[in-house]
Amino acid sequence: MSWRHQDAATLADAAVSSVALVADPFAQSAAPGFWVWSRDAHRAVTDAVLALPDDSIRTLAETVGKDPADITACRRLTALLDDRLTRAAGEPGTERLAALVWEAETRSRLRMQTGTERPAGLGTPAAEEILRTSRPPAKPKGPVDAALVIPFRERGEEGDRTRNLAAVLHALNDQSHPRDRYRVVVVEADSRPRWESVYAPWCDTYLFAENDGPFNYSWTINAGVVHGARPAELICVLEADILVDRGFVERAVERFRVPGTQAHWPFEDMLYLDAASSHQAVTERCLEGRSAVDRDALRGVFLRRTPGACVWLRESLFSRIGGYDERFTAGWGGADNDFTWRADLHGGLDRYRDRMVHLHHPRATDWYDAEGAGAGAYETFPWCTWPPDSEIGDLAKFAQSPSQHSQPPQQPR
Repeated sequence: MSWRHQDAATLADAAVSSVALVADPFAQSAAPGFWVWSRDAHRAVTDAVLALPDDSIRTLAETVGKDPADITACRRLTALLDDRLTRAAGEPGTERLAALVWEAETRSRLRMQTGTERPAGLGTPAAEEILRTSRPPAKPKGPVDAALVIPFRERGEEGDRTRNLAAVLHALNDQSHPRDRYRVVVVEADSRPRWESVYAPWCDTYLFAENDGPFNYSWTINAGVVHGARPAELICVLEADILVDRGFVERAVERFRVPGTQAHWPFEDMLYLDAASSHQAVTERCLEGRSAVDRDALRGVFLRRTPGACVWLRESLFSRIGGYDERFTAGWGGADNDFTWRADLHGGLDRYRDRMVHLHHPRATDWYDAEGAGAGAYETFPWCTWPPDSEIGDLAKFAQSPSQHSQPPQQPR
């Protein structure tokens, strides 16, 4: 199979995606590893677009290069490239462009979505403003079908991350599945419970997990399952920036009614929204009370087949494979890959095509080294060698002794 099996409109859209990716730091930072592995292919497409003997195409490509969020320019450039790929299919420059676009499509895990013109005047709503319109949690005491575990840390001022968790909780309290049949667990891992007063009233279980060191994503999740989710039959690990639709829980529970089903990702490709589209999504889903966001209208970058963000599995499978590997002690990335590989090996991991979105927040400059552990930390990590040598999710694992609490805090390195 080659680019000749693709229609001109598809190739044109992918070409503009490459032009925008090359110019957009936001899109590159959504997954720096994925960007580094494919950037040469996207740059080759951009160079081929600029090399076409068409002043209108070149001018628009330069405009997108200066402002990749210019939706009008992106759409006009797509239309011109579609026309050229149709009319001048046999010309060398056009043939070369089509071949390079297909090469980028077959090796890249990133794809831009242009979206549509945004409503005017959208801003970032505060967490308390979002939660003010939320339904209250059920606080179920008896058996539930599922428990959703959300790991969280924010040491700065209120901003995108705190807004995101508020929107996630709002959406989870607005589900078609009976609210007393699932439990929402928020786990804040930090030196002190900074955000308990904001979020605890809006989840079924708020768990503080003391850890003054680098954010340990795996341990935080394990603690949430052990001390908040059990004995639910089904577990969902949901990151604190994934905005779900109203049928999210109900669909997942129904999928586990099929015999032999042990785990699944509910999505195939996750759309990572830019800042403006995140404001729009939160406004639609939470403040306007819509059942789902209009994903096609939003601007962002797709991460294809990403292993993180959200995974559902039976609690029995989670326990059988020892939860997440707590030796992933710093940074982001890696722990999800390791966990889902083991879950797939032991239980089988299905994939569905729910239309999910990731809300924007500032990204670490190095996807694999957010806490400064060193660029090679994951290259030498012993993947898939867990199980644990002690109880998982031990809340005292990172807790300081009373004498340590009395010592003055260390200065950042």
